Parts: sequence; C-alpha cells; structure tokens
Amino acid sequence: MRWQLFVRPNCFLCAQAAQLLAEAGIAAQRLDVDSNPQWQAEYGLLVPVLYDSDEQRELIYPFDVEELRLFAGLPSHQS
Repeated sequence: MRWQLFVRPNCFLCAQAAQLLAEAGIAAQRLDVDSNPQWQAEYGLLVPVLYDSDEQRELIYPFDVEELRLFAGLPSHQS
C-alpha cells in the first residue's frame, strides 16, 4: 500500500488524522509506531505521520483535508 499512517493506540490526534484521511479519500494502512524500533526512533515523537512509500516522503500532523489532497496529488475541493 502506498500510504502508511504511523499512529499510537489511544492517540486522539491519530484518530483525527485518520478521519481527515477518510474525508480526503486516501486509504492508508495504520501502523503502530511502537511495534518497530526503527519506526519508533524515526517517528515516535511526531505521530501521527503520513508516509508516502512511492515518493519516500512524509507529512507530519497537523494537516487538513486540503493539505492531504495536495500531498497526495489529488484535485482540491476548494472553489
């Protein structure tokens, strides 16, 4: 899957980020940052983080739907 969302269990901001992804129409695999020492070292203080595995880049929260759509190369919903 192209999109991964690094999260932690019971993380309110992570739940908000997941909801924004759904609103933007982006399907992302949720990955528990603490389940892998490398992920924890890289993203542990930053979650939630959206990672684009095709482009090898990340978008760190806070973000909104329009920022997500721009990051994903999707058309904007703004008029």
